[in-house]
Amino acid sequence: MKKLVVVLVIPTLQGNGAERVVVTLATGFAQQGCEVHIILTLKNLVEIEFNGQFKVHYFQQYYRWVPKSIRGKILSPLLDKFIVKKCGIPNLVLSNLIPSDRMLCYSKFNTYLIIHNTMSKEGYSYDEAKAIYLKKPVVCVSQGVKDDFDQMFDSHYPSYCIHNFIDVDFVKQQSVKFQPEYEDYLIHVGGFKEQKGHDVLIKAYHKSGVKNPLVLVGKGRLQEECKRLVDDLGLNDKVIFAGFQSNPYPFIKNAEFMILSSNFEGFGVVIIESLALDTPVISTDCPSGPSEVLPKDNLVPVGDIDALASKIIDVVKNTVEYTTSLKDDFLIENQIKKYLQLVEK
Repeated sequence: MKKLVVVLVIPTLQGNGAERVVVTLATGFAQQGCEVHIILTLKNLVEIEFNGQFKVHYFQQYYRWVPKSIRGKILSPLLDKFIVKKCGIPNLVLSNLIPSDRMLCYSKFNTYLIIHNTMSKEGYSYDEAKAIYLKKPVVCVSQGVKDDFDQMFDSHYPSYCIHNFIDVDFVKQQSVKFQPEYEDYLIHVGGFKEQKGHDVLIKAYHKSGVKNPLVLVGKGRLQEECKRLVDDLGLNDKVIFAGFQSNPYPFIKNAEFMILSSNFEGFGVVIIESLALDTPVISTDCPSGPSEVLPKDNLVPVGDIDALASKIIDVVKNTVEYTTSLKDDFLIENQIKKYLQLVEK
């Protein structure tokens, strides 16, 4: 029997959440016996470790001089030809993030656009988003993302909710690759950008007065600003900027608990990664994501420094009470079947 050909398209494989999700998707399809390809459309950049069960290609014809308003329509036929040349005729194409969505919303193939974040919070032009996301069916990574999308747009194409998931075996294998040099620490994993609310986290950590170090894993535009805030608060000996880690799992596994301080999320895949490693998680109660995974006691209002500080103090004292089991819904073998159903639709 001929294998199903699945193509996932994304600008890069830098070490962010959506990119890790794409690698997990590719792994899941490969485990189901599919022929899997990932196509990069912006940079030939791979920062994520994976097991080599799929091929990665770089579509180099990304003409930045072409206005965004027409770029997708011009490049889409070229990308379709590239897909056929490198992958054959695909049974399913999954587009990820707006630079790729601009092109693949015009694709002639069985294509779905995956919505990885709360679109109303992303700051995109409504007219541009409407011109893209009303041309194809979409898959949303959480119910909150789907609700937000459905409220924004009245599309005649269907929208589906398929939660993000993880390959537990891979996460556990990666988590024992090395032992971090830190001990008894709290952790946050995420890029330094407005969405992640590092300022709220640092201020809440300072207010809590706990002795445990705080390890920040990630990189980004606001990192220097966060370092200045840490310096202003006199936390240089307690807050550790660990930088980007291609394998963050040993840091997560050995932490006392994970803290998410986001202003908004699509899903928050680091939550289920942490739960798979038996690391408790507390989070701000974003409109999408955390509340679909964590119990109410593990959540605090978005932007509430006092509430987050109080929660940090309580979790340090009673860590076991905040332990949460990973639900079967978020396992690779269960969610990938829902994606395979898209081949038949």
